[in-house]
Amino acid sequence: MISSPQNLDIRYSQKNKVFSNGVDFLIAIHCHQPVGNFASVFSEAYEKAYLPFIEVLKRHPKVKLSLHYSGSLIDWLEAKHPEFLNDLKKLVKSGQVEIIAGGYFEPILALIPQRDAVSQINLFRKKISDLFGISPTGCWTTERVWEPSLPEVLENSGIIYTIIDDSHFQMVGLNPEELSDFYVTEEKGNKLYIFPSSEKLRYYLPFKLANETINYFRQRLEEKGPFTITYGDDGEKFGLWPGTYKWVYEEKWLESFFAALEKNSDWINTVTFSQYLAKNSPRGRVYLPCASYREMMTWSNGYFRNFLVKYPESYHMYKRMLLVSKKVNGIADSLVNKPKGKTARTNDAKAKKIEEARSYLYMSQANDAYWHGVFGGLYLGHLRSGVYANLINSEKAIDSLMLGDSYCKLENFDFDTDGNNEVIINTTNFGLYFRPGEGGILAELDYKPKAVNLSNTLMRRAEPYHKKIKEKLEKRTSVTDDSLPKSIHDISSIKEAGLENQLFYDLYPRASLLDHFLDSNTHLTDFLRSRYTELGDFANGLYEANLSNKEKSRLLRLNREGRVRDKFLKLSKSIGIKDNILSINYEFQNTKEVILDTIFGIEFNLSIYEPVLSKTGSLENINRLELNDQWFNVKLRFSLDRASSLWHFPIETVSDSERGMEKTYQGLCLFFFWNNINFQKIININLKLEIS
Repeated sequence: MISSPQNLDIRYSQKNKVFSNGVDFLIAIHCHQPVGNFASVFSEAYEKAYLPFIEVLKRHPKVKLSLHYSGSLIDWLEAKHPEFLNDLKKLVKSGQVEIIAGGYFEPILALIPQRDAVSQINLFRKKISDLFGISPTGCWTTERVWEPSLPEVLENSGIIYTIIDDSHFQMVGLNPEELSDFYVTEEKGNKLYIFPSSEKLRYYLPFKLANETINYFRQRLEEKGPFTITYGDDGEKFGLWPGTYKWVYEEKWLESFFAALEKNSDWINTVTFSQYLAKNSPRGRVYLPCASYREMMTWSNGYFRNFLVKYPESYHMYKRMLLVSKKVNGIADSLVNKPKGKTARTNDAKAKKIEEARSYLYMSQANDAYWHGVFGGLYLGHLRSGVYANLINSEKAIDSLMLGDSYCKLENFDFDTDGNNEVIINTTNFGLYFRPGEGGILAELDYKPKAVNLSNTLMRRAEPYHKKIKEKLEKRTSVTDDSLPKSIHDISSIKEAGLENQLFYDLYPRASLLDHFLDSNTHLTDFLRSRYTELGDFANGLYEANLSNKEKSRLLRLNREGRVRDKFLKLSKSIGIKDNILSINYEFQNTKEVILDTIFGIEFNLSIYEPVLSKTGSLENINRLELNDQWFNVKLRFSLDRASSLWHFPIETVSDSERGMEKTYQGLCLFFFWNNINFQKIININLKLEIS
């Protein structure tokens, strides 16, 4: 019997009707590729993991298991490899495979609005029904992120069970080695069954010899009697993780493992979750705290939402998603119970537009770009770009209904609930998000015709694994036993040399319109490495925001009276928009004394790649600058009425990934600056940015 801490109700004391007299083994394999990932990654994952796994499984019909494929992956399979889905359908029909549902685009269910979560699960269940003729009742909980509100979401979606790591149960006093069967929980009367997935097995499969798992089952059976054990983990570890394809398929680990299960089928019985639920009662009642699997708890400092604290870029993106969700659902509600008749056709057209916007919204909720662990996640610019492209496209569809074909809308409110108001300017071509409380920066610059956020950059910040780089470099030359592949959680490698020389940490967000006053002796390398002294208090100071709809040439004026060294200075920057041109005017007024011997500069950080300027360098005496982006096919043209100097360099982060430490390009920094401006009189600097 299991131990009985006070928060576990053990009234369910009747012995379950296990399928075997030994071990009931439930296997769940989760396969996912995110929206926005490279086509080559989809193809490699298919060739190295998804296809060979099913090919081996077909040769072992006695092995039963459950599979989950995210909606974005199913869409790709349907378009590229329909024959794979046909094979899968045969396995489902035979009863060898059960399909598990989930949020369609693999969101963290607890973080998105409940309405969206229910809709995403229902969308997935409908897709599975259309493809396989079944309605799945299980749900893969993304990254096993559990919050107590989930039973309400899942039951309202037709889900009766999910799979959570045994570390969740350990947090309420249960020993993973004593967990068996499944448990019941509830939230406000909404019931859900939970299967605890074994962390031990996650490190056994496929990294230990097949007979080691069999021996573990035998030993536990002899010590404690018949039990049920669940294994739930990523399908990519069977072929796509480093070193696993050779081990799992060429050296036939998976073939050996399935053969061993069949050989020992007299006492090890593989069974799907629905089959098991049909014949068994829950072991007991349990209430679990907010948690995830152990490694995720380490990466997030104990709670998944801490990623939103550690990474302001993730928080901004998350709040943008919630804002778009509110828009989409708000206008959808406005069509409910609309009168029929003459307006019916108009309402039908609106409904189609809303569904288009909703589809983009759901794609933007894909979890991968919102956090960072051993996988690249947030550090991968193309995943963040995918999120923003979907947010922009969703918003474009809604704004076309609400505002028409040509519009300019100004808002001043705390959209991200951080206690400070932001200014949002939405026009036909642009979406601009300013933060007056953080230096009056331009935090987001959306160019809507290309559905791209040109400010989608990332700060260079300290990560816990950075201190290990020197140690990892030393180990690189050491001789180790690599006869067996390692879990990515155990991989310690460096993908490129010299990373120890790239650990620069930023003083401010990598946004645009950062206003710097620097010592005149500051050099390019000092600025690049964030080893400079800020003489003013403007870069992160509070600006007063004044909005006006009367003149498009002056939509927003940001004012601050601050200090440079011990002297006072008034700075005002005004933003206007005409078609696809941003006009930015800087005005300075010295209130007391002359300020000499300083560099004043305006910093832009852009998520683009320009072959020449995306290298470290400088230019002198420039009035015009043209950039031809190689990623999104966007052209940017800067023009200044006062000739400036320019420093330019790539923003590169050092992050961990499943293949080891690597340097990742995040964007381009442009620093327009002027030496020794005489601030004794009113000074104006006019800058225009044209985007096409």
